[in-house]
Amino acid sequence: MSVLHGIVLKGLKDFVTTEYDREAWHAIQDAAGVAGEVYVPVTEYDDADVLALVEAASEATGEDVPDLLDAFGRFLVPPLVETYGVHVDTDWTGLELIANVETYIHEALRAKQLSTYTPPALASEWVGDETVRVTYTSERELCPLAKGLLTGIGDYYGESFDVEEPTCMLDGDDRCELLVSGPTEA
Repeated sequence: MSVLHGIVLKGLKDFVTTEYDREAWHAIQDAAGVAGEVYVPVTEYDDADVLALVEAASEATGEDVPDLLDAFGRFLVPPLVETYGVHVDTDWTGLELIANVETYIHEALRAKQLSTYTPPALASEWVGDETVRVTYTSERELCPLAKGLLTGIGDYYGESFDVEEPTCMLDGDDRCELLVSGPTEA
């Protein structure tokens, strides 16, 4: 069983209640079979919860799952930066954060966790002065969420990024490769 950090599920609740309302969240929980579940940021939850909630949210809102995950990723950036900001150099640009997320954030979380928490495998490297290649692999295959997070980092830093995805697990590839270029003129 893979587990997901509670901050993601708490963020999903906040996203739904902000974009829709509290009743929508309760209806989505009911439809996902997790009625009344309270998600705490420092706790771990089975991946099945988030996958069922996303599917139920898609059905309830009429939004396609990829569009919903992209919007959720953008929404999730500020609380993630607030929570894990201790691992972020205050002098970094958005692209520098993206280039360093695996080394400074996920590795730190893995080292601190005495648990089964499984963040996605990320690798990032500069492929030019203004482009970072992010390679994402996860059995969850939440690549639209990853794309939303990347765009959300740009939004958070006031930088506009172009995100291309030449390979994607949802298209049958063994990994997603995301090329993040920017900042571009808004």
